[in-house]
Amino acid sequence: MSVHSHMAAHYEAAAAGLATLEPPEFPRHVVTAVIVAHDGARWLPEALSGLLEQNRPVQNIVAADTGSADNSAQLLTEALGAERVLHMARRTGFGTAVEEAARAARWLTPDDLPYLKRPSGWDPVNRTWRDDAYDMPELPYGEPVQWLWLLHDDCAPEPDTLAQLLRVVDADPSVTVTGPKLRSWYDHRQLLEAGVSIAHSGRRWTGIERREQDQGQHDQVRPVLAVSTAGMLIRRDVFDQLGGFDRRLPLMRDDIDLCWRAQAAGHRVLTAPEAVMRHAEAASRERRPVDCVGRASRGASPHRVDKAGAVYTLLANMPGALLPWVLLRLVVGTLLRTLAYLVGKVPGQALDEIAGLSGTLLRGGSVLTARRRRGRPAVTHKELRPLFPPPGATLRATLEQVTSNFTGRSEPDSSAGGRHGAVESGPGDEDADFLEVEQFARLKRLAHKPGPVLFAVLLVVSLVACRALLGGGSLAGGALLPAPDGVSGLWARYAEGWHPVGTGGTESAPPYLAVLATFATLLFGSTGLALTLLLVCSVPLAGVTAYFASRPLVDSRLLRAWGSVAYAFLPAATGALAQGRIGTAVLAVLLPLLARAAVAAGGLRGKSGWRSAWAYALLLTLTMAFTPVVWPLAAVLALAVLAVRRAEGASLGALLARQAAVLVTPLVLLAPWSLSLFTQPDQFFSEAGLEYGTGAASALDLLTLSPGGPGTTDGLFLVGLVSAGLAALLRTERQLAVRSAWVAALAGLLAAALSNGSAWAGPATLVYGLALLCAAAVGAEGAKERVAAQSFGWRQPVAALIAAACVLAPLVAAAGWMVRGADGPLSRRDPVQVPAFVAEESTTSDQARTLVLDQPEGASNVTYTLARGSGARLGDAELAAADGDDTRLDDVVSNLVAGSGADQSSQLGGYAVRYVLLRDGASRETSRTLDATPGLTRLSQADGSALWRVDRQVSRVSIVPGEQEDGAGGAVTAPVAVPAGPVESHATLPSGPSGRVLRLADRADSGWQATLDGSPLKSVTVDGWAQGFELPAEGGKLDLGHETPLTHTVWVWTQGFLLLVVLVLALPGRRRDVDDDLPDAPVEPDLSAAGDGRRARRLRAAAEAAQAPPEQSPQEPVPPQAPPSPQDVPAQPDHDPYGQQPYVPQQQPYDAGGQGHGQGPYEQPAYDAYGRPTYGQVPQQQSYDQQYGQQFDQQQYDQQYEPQQYDQQSYQQQPYQQPPYDPQSAYDPQSTYDAYQQQVSYEEWQAQQYAAQQHADPYGYQQGYEGTGARQPDGYDSRYGNGNGSEQQ
Repeated sequence: MSVHSHMAAHYEAAAAGLATLEPPEFPRHVVTAVIVAHDGARWLPEALSGLLEQNRPVQNIVAADTGSADNSAQLLTEALGAERVLHMARRTGFGTAVEEAARAARWLTPDDLPYLKRPSGWDPVNRTWRDDAYDMPELPYGEPVQWLWLLHDDCAPEPDTLAQLLRVVDADPSVTVTGPKLRSWYDHRQLLEAGVSIAHSGRRWTGIERREQDQGQHDQVRPVLAVSTAGMLIRRDVFDQLGGFDRRLPLMRDDIDLCWRAQAAGHRVLTAPEAVMRHAEAASRERRPVDCVGRASRGASPHRVDKAGAVYTLLANMPGALLPWVLLRLVVGTLLRTLAYLVGKVPGQALDEIAGLSGTLLRGGSVLTARRRRGRPAVTHKELRPLFPPPGATLRATLEQVTSNFTGRSEPDSSAGGRHGAVESGPGDEDADFLEVEQFARLKRLAHKPGPVLFAVLLVVSLVACRALLGGGSLAGGALLPAPDGVSGLWARYAEGWHPVGTGGTESAPPYLAVLATFATLLFGSTGLALTLLLVCSVPLAGVTAYFASRPLVDSRLLRAWGSVAYAFLPAATGALAQGRIGTAVLAVLLPLLARAAVAAGGLRGKSGWRSAWAYALLLTLTMAFTPVVWPLAAVLALAVLAVRRAEGASLGALLARQAAVLVTPLVLLAPWSLSLFTQPDQFFSEAGLEYGTGAASALDLLTLSPGGPGTTDGLFLVGLVSAGLAALLRTERQLAVRSAWVAALAGLLAAALSNGSAWAGPATLVYGLALLCAAAVGAEGAKERVAAQSFGWRQPVAALIAAACVLAPLVAAAGWMVRGADGPLSRRDPVQVPAFVAEESTTSDQARTLVLDQPEGASNVTYTLARGSGARLGDAELAAADGDDTRLDDVVSNLVAGSGADQSSQLGGYAVRYVLLRDGASRETSRTLDATPGLTRLSQADGSALWRVDRQVSRVSIVPGEQEDGAGGAVTAPVAVPAGPVESHATLPSGPSGRVLRLADRADSGWQATLDGSPLKSVTVDGWAQGFELPAEGGKLDLGHETPLTHTVWVWTQGFLLLVVLVLALPGRRRDVDDDLPDAPVEPDLSAAGDGRRARRLRAAAEAAQAPPEQSPQEPVPPQAPPSPQDVPAQPDHDPYGQQPYVPQQQPYDAGGQGHGQGPYEQPAYDAYGRPTYGQVPQQQSYDQQYGQQFDQQQYDQQYEPQQYDQQSYQQQPYQQPPYDPQSAYDPQSTYDAYQQQVSYEEWQAQQYAAQQHADPYGYQQGYEGTGARQPDGYDSRYGNGNGSEQQ
């Protein structure tokens, strides 16, 4: 009998039972099951089996097949009969199919179900009338209640599912809709749904965590907004009253819409968690096409269908007062999810989000029609509010999902509990020696992870060393200028076209300002916190990134930790912190990641790909913005990689394209600043911040990893690191890694030597040091074993000295750094660089400036800065250098400090200079010269510096006569000050004589625009450098400003977009597991588990000893024996005697000519619950003479043939054919036979039994063959509902 005929016969038997007088459980409830199939032959046999084997059978079944391409229609027809199967078009939706099936299923009445009517009063047995029958009502169970039980072809109910559903509705007549608890089809422990709702964002909300295991935590009958259509039990009159499913929802979200309308009409919806169904979710998990929506050829994306259904359901059922808020949530949420999908490299789902939303909004007429059709609800939305997700729940779930997608930790570790979760276990018998209770297990596990411990230790060391840098004020000093007060100042310096620094300019701002601004924005706009983290935490962050980046380099965690600590305390890293070099500090943090990305992009470790190339390009862009020297180093190393791959014979086409993309990307993203470096190649050796301490290292210092300057360790302490790197060249293995590291080290050393003459060599020294440490780590891996294998000589002492020097170097550097402190030129100070009253006065409408003079100790030259406001800020040094020198201002300052005796007030007034500040430490001769200069008045100053005031009214914007000679600034008399800001000016000008000029103390540029009462003014150049505008005699409203070029604005936004694109390309893609509930792989038991007891270990050891092949003694060779005749010896089974070969069980027919045997060949001993013989009982064996009734030489048989396994079933069936092998059986006859023949001890015999149990069938495939009685002759197993044995669960 086939599976189809079996189910058909089963249904006929069930239908015949309905005609009996025996009422089923809950007899007044008449249930019509409606099952819809669409390409579901994979799951349909089990679904039909579960339906037909209900403990409380249904009274009627109607099936609908929607044009299945497989044999789903045939399965339905053969199981239920052709008259109960409706055939529909392939594009028919689920709701339409249910309506047609419900319309075709007639209402069953008491005439169809005799047990619903009053029984007859005639007793045919006694042939008398029973008067008690007339006392019963006409309908003893009450008026029948008609129900529709909706089933999918991919959901299988448990035997008591329908009974549990009816128990809920029978207890409360007001319940008109109920549904079961859904579990995964493959993982029967995984919980899918126990009621469902919808959030305002459209998210389908179940209240169940991802891969949550069913432990009874949701087993409460409770009201819910909706239940799934997979197993929904709905009263038939309510279904007709609601008009069935909405035709606009052909597949998804139709359950929420129907139940929401039922709730609004006053009906109750409950979940019945005692009723359980397994659901495969075939459509949503893309296990079959969605043909009812989209193109008929390939169907639609389930994501798009679900999105469109969610939008339609919300807009059609949400009350009008909440409709604007819901619409806003839908639009904003869709945009955010689209961005998230693009970042996760899932453009298809991003398109589905947009298409699902827009497709519904563009058909607003259908939404309005649906709202009119629903009418005024009987139950307000406020009463239904508890059935919706709580506030913030969907946001938390989204964050957890995004985190799991990008961290790759979406699946728990495999364990005994399967991949969906671990199962707690412990000692279960007397074999457990002890039970250790750990109160601080989490802390102990954390302590065994070197990464967090390393960061914690380095952070403590850094905080101790930076104790003077933790406090109030701004970090400044050395190469670092104070940061602006807010993040808007950083963004303005980068994005604006005009920079009010010195006399102003339009040069491109350094791109590191944008990086810092982005980082400060993430820190809620705190620029001071951003600098503190990048500088004070640069040492621990550098150590941590080095540790994690070195994972592919060496396996030893100890070596990785040592290399990370040594890298963190390199002189360049500690010196960068002490000297305020923000560029080198950022490079120290990112360089290990950059190196790992470079190795991956170059194909030196595994196969290279574009994602690694884009990650390398992104990191190279970030580091180049702070330290441009990394770009030429990357170019040199790219050539080296191409040469190596060419020598290996690899194809260079794709690799060349990736390397070109890596090198071009930073130039494009950082343009035009990056292109200006090629016009001034020496700027490649500069870094972010002021020029400070150039050429401070000697050749020996550079060779020993020290760039020199404050905060750096003496290079002699690091000789051991250099020696370890050299010793790595002696290793014969992994020469590619060692030589590659040395190529990078030599490139870094060469760059350090070239930059030492004009700039600080710290960035290049960092590259040199990291590469040297990589070579040393590779060489140190396994060095102990290699040195120990050599005969004792000079190698052992030298290796010990190098190892000791390498270990002591970072420890000494860390101790010295902690003792002397990390502060040097860098310190916490007041960001105001001029006297407080001067800074305050510079913010007035005059916008006066201060000329700051500085003469370092021992220097003969005087440097100057034209300061605005309270002083220079981060990025001003690069902007001033990019604008170039002002020769006119140079001449003014030279005449001022030289003591020419002329009045300098007019020249200083032309630059809007009101104060001259001479810093502390300058020569007294300069101070006396300024005292004697006419037009300057000295003011008292208490901090050691000297301050003079210019005796002239100055202003940034002023009106001057136009009859002055070009360049004769002194001829300008009585200028009229005009109120202005740092850049713009909006003031009212008085009328005056013609020929007046509006003069700005800013450099002339075409971007300056001025209007007077809306009329543009003509631009002129005043004094050969200053911006001016010709004024008419009339006065009016002045509007003055600098217009940023459109090209600059477009390019800034383009840079941001391109950076975002590169970031998306560099990020790992979203981990998408469609079939995440497939069956678990068999978990092999860990025989070496530490939790085994003494007895288990003893049995395992004995089993291993017993399985070892016996060694034949050479003194006693076994003489060859002639093989016995075939008629004397039965056929031996041709399989592994220990049951280790895979075996496919097959049913063997009985031989007509064989002899039947009523008794097996072995007499089986008694067994305990674990399949072992009871203690002290030795298995016995009958002789072959008794079994076969014939004699043969038993000794000759034992010597000629190896011991084989026998199964007593084979002798009961056919003596010369191989029987089905039962690996589940704990009894092994051959082991008994060997024990009897070889006279082994009980311990050894029991060990053999233990070894045989290790190879038991993990899936229990043999259970249906023997001892259960469940297997039918045609192969159908009614317990599992499988059709042909191919889908056993």
